Parts: sequence; C-alpha cells; structure tokens
Amino acid sequence: MARIASRLSALLVLLLVVSACASIPESSEPRAVKDVGGDNSTPQALPKPNGSDPLALVRSFVDSGAYPERGHEAARAHLDRGHYGSWSPPPGLLVVENVDTIPTAQPMPLPEGVQLVTVQADKVGRLLADSSFVPEHGEFSMRLRVERRADGQWRIATPPPQLVASTNSFTKVYRPVPVYFLDHDHTGVAPDLRYVLAQPSSTLPRRVIDLLTTGPSVAMRDAMRTAIPAGVHTKTNTSEARDGALEVNLSQLGDIPPETRRLIAAQVVFSLQGVSNARVRLKEEGTPLLADGKDLRPTDLAQYEVDNKPRSDLPGLAVVSERLVTLDESARPIPGPAGSGEYDVVRAGQSPQGDRLAAVTRRPGGVVLRVGDFGAAMAETSVVGAYMSKPTWRGDSEVWTVVDSRDVARMVRTDGQWERQQVDLSALGPGRPITDLQLSHDGTRAAVIVDGTIVVAGVTENNGRVALSNPVPLPAPQQVAVTALDWRADDALAVVTDSNTVPVYDVSVDGFRWKPYTASNLGQPINAVTVGPGGKVVVADGNAIWESSDTDDVWALMPVPIGGASIPFYPG
Repeated sequence: MARIASRLSALLVLLLVVSACASIPESSEPRAVKDVGGDNSTPQALPKPNGSDPLALVRSFVDSGAYPERGHEAARAHLDRGHYGSWSPPPGLLVVENVDTIPTAQPMPLPEGVQLVTVQADKVGRLLADSSFVPEHGEFSMRLRVERRADGQWRIATPPPQLVASTNSFTKVYRPVPVYFLDHDHTGVAPDLRYVLAQPSSTLPRRVIDLLTTGPSVAMRDAMRTAIPAGVHTKTNTSEARDGALEVNLSQLGDIPPETRRLIAAQVVFSLQGVSNARVRLKEEGTPLLADGKDLRPTDLAQYEVDNKPRSDLPGLAVVSERLVTLDESARPIPGPAGSGEYDVVRAGQSPQGDRLAAVTRRPGGVVLRVGDFGAAMAETSVVGAYMSKPTWRGDSEVWTVVDSRDVARMVRTDGQWERQQVDLSALGPGRPITDLQLSHDGTRAAVIVDGTIVVAGVTENNGRVALSNPVPLPAPQQVAVTALDWRADDALAVVTDSNTVPVYDVSVDGFRWKPYTASNLGQPINAVTVGPGGKVVVADGNAIWESSDTDDVWALMPVPIGGASIPFYPG
C-alpha cells in the first residue's frame, strides 16, 4: 500500500511537470538455441538517446544496462561528459522488472535544466561475476540527477554505483547454458547453469569453454568437482575447423589416467551441446586428447549422462490405500509386504535402478522408515518420528528423508547394513519448518521446501561430514506457497503450489524461470508431483492422477485405474 500511495503522489507531480511516464514491459522467458548457426554478427548497437526527455532517458538507460560491449558503451551514452569515461560499475548486473521512471518531488525548485528522476522496480535477481544467476526479492529504487547540456540533450549526472537492467534487455542479451562438471561420485556429469552473451553466436563455444575451464560457479564450488586440472586453459580459440568440426585445444593436462580424460571429454562435449550441433574435436597441445582420436558427439559419451538418470523402463509406483501398486494400466500390488498391505505405507521412494525401496510406514505413535530390496521384507531403521517426507535417493545406496520438519536423516548402506548419518542443516538457519527435500539425480543439489519457499543448496562432503551449503531461496511469483516438488531435470524443477490459478510451475534451478503449467482440470489440494521418463510431469489431486508433457498442454487423465488421494512416484 505504501508503494501504491507513493506512486499516486508521484503521478500528481508528473501531471504538473511532464506529460507522460515511461514504463518498461516485462519480457518473455529465455529459450535455449541448439546450434551455432544463424546471425553471427555482433549485437546491433543501440541508438544514442538524443532527443529523449529525462524520463525516457532514464528508461533507456535501464534498457541498455545489459549490453556489456565496449565497457558498457550503450549505458555510458546516457551519462554526462564527466561520467562517460569515469563510470566504473563492478562486475555483475542487477535485473529488475515492472520498471517505472517518475519525476521526484522536491521541496525547493531545482535549477533550470535539472531534473531528478526516480526509478522504481521489483528485483528479479543478480547476474554474478561468474556468469551465474541468483534471485533477489523486494522493491528497488534509485534516484538519478538528469541535466540538460548546452546542446539541449539530457544526460544522467549521477549514475548508479551498479549496473541495473530490465528483464527485457537481459533476456535479449544473455542466454542460459548448462556447463557440465562432475556429479557427486565423480562417475558422471552434472549441469551448472550459467548465462552467456547470445551474440555473436559464433563466439558461444569459446565463452562456454572459458566458463568450463574456470570451474563451477561460486555457489556450487563446494558441491561439484571438475576433471580438468587447475591451470588448464585453451591454447587456441574454440572454433570450427574447415570440415565443420568444433575444435577444442587444451593446454598440457599432465599425467592423468585415461578415464579422467574421458570425463574431461564428457564435460566438454555436454557443455557444448547447448550451443552447437557440430562434432567436437578434442586436443591437448594440438594432439588428440583421447587415444582413438575420433570426433565426439554426446551419444559417444552417453554413459556419463545416463549414469545419473533413473531407469526409463520402470512403470513407476503409487501409494494407494497404504500399499504400493504399479503406476500402469494393471495397478497391481508389488510383491512383498509393501504391496500386500502388511505395512501401512504412508510415502515411499524407489532407488534409481529400481532394485531397492524406502518406505515411511505407520507404527504406534508415529511413523518409521523402512529400507530394503524391492519385493522383499523391509527392515525398520532407527529413523522414527511423527512426520517424514517422501524418501529421496542419492544413487542406490543412500536415501534421505525429512523427520518432524526439522531434521534430515541420511541412511547409507555400508557392509550390507543401513546406517543412519546426520546431515548438517545449519546453513538453512534455525526455526523454520522443512516439509520436503528432494535430491537431484546427479546428487550435487538438494531442493528443500522451507516454510513454503523453495531453497536449493549444494550437497557437500568433507571428511565424512555431509552438509547443505550455499542455500539459495527461490521466491515464488505472487507470494504463493510451495507444497511439493520434484526434479524435472538436473537443472529444473516441477513445483506444486497452493494457488488455484497457477497450481504447477516449471522452475529453473536458479529461480530465473517460473513458467506456469495450465490449471485446466486440476483441483486443490494437489497431493503429490513426480516426474516420469522424458520429463513427463505427473500430479495427483483429490480426484485423479494427471499428466502433462509441456507447460502449454491441458492436463490429461493418466490411463491408470487409480483414483485421487494417491501418491504416485517414479524412481529417484
């Protein structure tokens, strides 16, 4: 209300001083481009802001803030001569939306040719110096002094200490690209989402490889590792050879085993697949990186990505009337006591390869976690409480669950026995209830629901101690509360909220993208969300189980004889 009142007051001043107020529209969501082809020119230069009134000048300044060429020349063109050459904003960029430029009321008249303009906006997030994005929340305001030069042109005389850009300009200039590092057990690859300049597109491979050789983003540096030795860089520019292959020539790697070289190849090839369809020719100091010397495509290294994917041939399962059944047209109970009704199953999770189960089952006074082989008896563990979240797996020998909204139990299989180990949650802060936690398939991240808000954190291991590190809240649009989530991919989430109008979102792992699914056919409350093969999102409300393959699709009934109030889940 305070902001509305201030804007009404500013509007009154506006009517007395100028004739219009400038507003910057919100932008569409960024979408990945799959090849290098297309316009390889440099970004089109923005026109100089000559002839702009003070409000339009400041609006144009915010619209130009995302363009980094020639030392942010596009933004500098809006400054007076004294600041044109001296303005030196730090690395990074604040991204804002719903931007208004309004005249600032003053108790005393300003000198002729001077106006104060206030920028009011909503924060979206910040592009950091390492090219990663972190969300920020709240209102943003800055006041700029604008002066008229002798030639009649208005220019900003007090530039801000940081770069500020509208979402519209940010999505025009930058594009998201997953850069791949190693997963939690260093046997596969895991994405680290970064933002690179979209044009000229011919330089995209070089920009991606530069990010790869400098290592994971600051937020993920403790949770991800790289097979590329420290100090390694490209010896020549990453560019297309005459035969169309994309050539990456690395400096001396040292004495490393063949499997490490294969991991390096996987990191390079999967990182480049987001910006090029070309074959990749990997070299070390001009000689082939791998013994066979052949050009590579992602399919040649699929084992390093498949390593972190659950089996796609498994049908999924569902908790129905406190027993487990298959999530298919037969809906038959699974073998063993979890399917027969001997256990009163509340929630459950299946290991990625499908050979093990973890189930939260009822016991006198609360619930207990059971873990065992699929179809067999499942022994009770030492994990008991009044509430537990859906078990989530990290590989096939480690399972986690939230206990009583404050602790996380980590069960690890050692020498044929399941042992409980604690997870350090101190980085999340005290006193706020934790209702769900789901581990990414690559094991490097945890998506946690803390008091209705998504928090994404790295999973770090140090001397046997496991902790959640560098937690980043992902505030939801319209202040809706998040009630459930699952990993749609290792860099994206399927998220359920308490909203009737937007009950399900597709969310990027960094929180920049919140793309709503249609609400058609769904009713609240939604009991569960899970993601099946191919990224198909499945939700269960009070009436039925629904599925959708795209945010624009109408939710369709899943062809299974299972009603509402069930809890479907796929391995992972």
